[in-house]
Amino acid sequence: MDGFAVYWTDYLAGNVGMAPFDGTAPLLLATGQSSPYEIASDRASSVYWTDAVSAGAVVTSARFQGTVSTIASGQHIPYGIAADSTSVYWVEQQGHVLKAHGGITTTLASGQNGPLGIAVDSTSAYWTNYGDGTVMKVSLAGGAPTTLASGQINARRIAVDSVSVYWTTNSGVASTVVKMPIGGGSQTTLASGQNGSEYVTVDSTSVYWTNWGSGTVMKVPLGGGIPTTLAAGQSGATGIAVDATNVYWTAGAVRRALK
Repeated sequence: MDGFAVYWTDYLAGNVGMAPFDGTAPLLLATGQSSPYEIASDRASSVYWTDAVSAGAVVTSARFQGTVSTIASGQHIPYGIAADSTSVYWVEQQGHVLKAHGGITTTLASGQNGPLGIAVDSTSAYWTNYGDGTVMKVSLAGGAPTTLASGQINARRIAVDSVSVYWTTNSGVASTVVKMPIGGGSQTTLASGQNGSEYVTVDSTSVYWTNWGSGTVMKVPLGGGIPTTLAAGQSGATGIAVDATNVYWTAGAVRRALK
């Protein structure tokens, strides 16, 4: 999402949708996508998504019914995606972390084991490798990747703020939400005993995530504490985003609740 609208992908229908915050009706940005998976916004003019399986592509559109165009093709199952004001970043299942800027695609890291989620800040890209349970970091300018954490069973999605990097692990009813300083160091478990933790996001006070297994939307303070259930009965809860007042998620529909 950005300050203009909330955006989502519909993997089964092959659509990319949006709902403007001005109250106008939801509409489709793209149709006929083979398997649109994850989505990101540059918060200025464009949205980006991975067309994960058949197409193996990274695709973009202007955020309000713009022309759909392909940024990169021939990708091997691209999953997580992130964007900043100049570039788009993604991971793909041949073990690469990639960046596209000005029509040029650059490999930031290779030889990764099942990269899944990705997040960026002003200097670095961060990602999870579910294959070997590592959380990684590399400079946006390229260079040698750094291992921030290992031993993360089925590491899933990831988020970052100016201080810490946050990720989920999905071990059924033993799933967790974890944080670590962006420069590395000791990791802190913010929530344990979750059921199928998946997507995660963060604001200035809290960390928010979806539990696919239990169908819940959760939050916990950045400093830790008792997790709060924001919504229950959300079968298949996956993607999540926040703004100043609301949390948004997908669960067979696009929904929101006060934070």
